[in-house]
Amino acid sequence: MKRTYLTLFLLMGLNITFAQQELERANAYFQKTYYTDAIPLYEQLVQNNRSSTVLKNLADSYYRTFDMQSAARWYKVLVSKYGDNLDLAYYFNYSQSLKAIGKYEEAHNVLKDVHQKLNDPAAIATLEQDESYLGTIRSIGERYSIRNLSLNTPASEFGAARVESMLIYSAARKRKTPAKKTYRWNNQGYLDLYMHPFDKMDQNDGLSENLPGKINTKMHEGTFAITKDQKILYFTRNNYLKGKKRSSSDKINNLKIYRAEWSGKRWEKISELPFNSNEFSTEHPALNHDGSKLFFSSDRPGGHGSFDLYSVDVLNGTYGNPINLGPTINTDQKEQFPFLDSEDNLYFSSNGHPGFGLLDIFVSKYESESYAKPDNLGLPLNSGYDDFSITLHSEKHGFFASNRPNGKGSDDIYSFEETKPLVFHQKDKETIKDIPEDKIPDIRNTDNVLKKDRDRLIIKTEQIHFDYNLWYLRNEAKDRLGVVLDILQKYPNSIIEVGTHTDSRGNQEYNRELSQKRANAVKEFLVGEGIDSKRIIAKGYGESQPLIKCETDDECTEEDHELNRRCEFVVIEGI
Repeated sequence: MKRTYLTLFLLMGLNITFAQQELERANAYFQKTYYTDAIPLYEQLVQNNRSSTVLKNLADSYYRTFDMQSAARWYKVLVSKYGDNLDLAYYFNYSQSLKAIGKYEEAHNVLKDVHQKLNDPAAIATLEQDESYLGTIRSIGERYSIRNLSLNTPASEFGAARVESMLIYSAARKRKTPAKKTYRWNNQGYLDLYMHPFDKMDQNDGLSENLPGKINTKMHEGTFAITKDQKILYFTRNNYLKGKKRSSSDKINNLKIYRAEWSGKRWEKISELPFNSNEFSTEHPALNHDGSKLFFSSDRPGGHGSFDLYSVDVLNGTYGNPINLGPTINTDQKEQFPFLDSEDNLYFSSNGHPGFGLLDIFVSKYESESYAKPDNLGLPLNSGYDDFSITLHSEKHGFFASNRPNGKGSDDIYSFEETKPLVFHQKDKETIKDIPEDKIPDIRNTDNVLKKDRDRLIIKTEQIHFDYNLWYLRNEAKDRLGVVLDILQKYPNSIIEVGTHTDSRGNQEYNRELSQKRANAVKEFLVGEGIDSKRIIAKGYGESQPLIKCETDDECTEEDHELNRRCEFVVIEGI
């Protein structure tokens, strides 16, 4: 018996030692950013070890390799066990991973709940404004036709731009040799720059060739910009020059922007730009239309957080000091992949501005020598995953990259054509609060806004409808709600019910929940305009009270269904 206990004791000790060794190995992989190697180790460890470190690193590893379903799963476990002691970055990643898999309401609530716990009403207000803004973007509908290029592979392709008769792009190394090793972040090849005949984009990457000269190395080469005369090429590369690899004081091999000159046959005379540093990354060069400014992204000290966008003046081969583009453009998250069109409008990717998940593409109009507040470019160009590296080769045509799941694998290049303009309809209207008190008419008598409907007193508005399967307010709906605001401001003791209705498509429970979301959206808009939330009752009726009865879904026209997707305002008391 003693021998049995001794054997069990030794086995337990061996198991503990083995588990500790595996944890140390997993953590070492994680620190080196070898996420694909770390994941199977953490998956084994998490069965018996759910410490905050194991859960954080496992969730982050999935997040950084874009397995968002698994990332969301483990962030959920992490938040449930250690939520009170987590940095906000974990909540942000959790929310982003939920957006990526289409769980937008849950993603919204994750951030709303944590801001409520932190008693941060300003953050909640910003969150609600962002959600309302995205609803407006959704209401515009699909603005682009997009096409996945034939040259894409299961590995990464991105950063495409047309240069004369060629498409130049960055891709995971296509032709393996014994000397070329893989990048252990995702176990793909290191990135190189390639060119592909523009008129043969319907053919696969077998026609793609390395950029001639000394651009590609054993390290990463990424996004680029080229001068109008095509004599100077700026490109992103790891900190590697003349066969020497350099690292920061923290042993990180950061990114730098390099310059190459065209000899007539090849790219030569590679040099790094003077505003690089070993201690931080400088990446993603872009030129304005006349080449007088170089734009780029960097996580250098003094920014607004993570990666910011900067510009430097370019004059006769010399460079000014980097200037941060400021808080209108930059957030406390990532701003990357700048591009400037022929009018110097700035396109870039960000996960800090209101987006549909991970990186979205935005445009900031260049007006009066400054950049306006950015707008999300909308659907389907943007998705729940990373959407980035946009370029244009005409007013409405260009390329972007995305790692959305329905591509060929990893990052894919897409061509796009803009089919609908990014237009927001905002009416400048005079409301009753702007009119002097003695000039306010009796609304009930003169404007016929309040109307008896059987035993109800309703506020008569222009029709307020919702898009199929959505609960976001259309732009015209916000304008039409001005009538309701007028009544609520005119009669400060009034209480109303916002009743929303769906069409008959979908099951009853789903429609009830959808209509409740619609009622809540209207209430949130009115509260946002200064109305006390206690004066508004939001009620979703689902499909229970149709104006037009449909025995079957096909029996009714699309117009009939839209009439049933309505919103009504009933005065409960106070008038």
